[in-house]
Amino acid sequence: MTAKLPFRAVLRNGEIVLIREIGPDDRRLMRDGFEKLSKQSRFFRFLAPHSQLSEAELDQFTESNTDEHFAIGAVSVGVEADLPLATARFVRLSEGAKDAEFALTIIDSHQRLGLGSLLLRTMARAAHARGIERFTALLHHENRGMQALMRCFGGHRMTPGTEEEWILPLPLKPEPTLSKQPSEIAIWRKPV
Repeated sequence: MTAKLPFRAVLRNGEIVLIREIGPDDRRLMRDGFEKLSKQSRFFRFLAPHSQLSEAELDQFTESNTDEHFAIGAVSVGVEADLPLATARFVRLSEGAKDAEFALTIIDSHQRLGLGSLLLRTMARAAHARGIERFTALLHHENRGMQALMRCFGGHRMTPGTEEEWILPLPLKPEPTLSKQPSEIAIWRKPV
């Protein structure tokens, strides 16, 4: 899969989604997507109870992309207004570092539809093109879905505990090993 951003994809349920970069104009979408997360999904993302996004977080999460901090989002296509479904981002651990922290958030109604693996593959390509050699992620030990996703692409747990550090070497394995991953995701470029 070599699609350039933005691109469209078909999820396992047949829904068409647009994958694109996140930028300063996406504050409303970021807030709306956060509102669709369950308490557990919010806890898994922030590793603490989190009732709303602060203005500082919205600034950080919607800043323009650079080689140091890159974010993409998925929105549903074919609805009256953009319906935010997911975000993925990486932030280098330090300027020019070969490691970057990775985070992925999907609204509860769209988990287990292939969106996580699609976003992870897309972010991994973007990161590797910028010289990043591995992702790190801090995951709650009960976040089985994210652990399985990391594992199917070659990731492994480095530290045990309530908050576990995971490492994912880049580039990713060409084929995921988890049987629940979609066998094929149709992708086409946005018409010009």
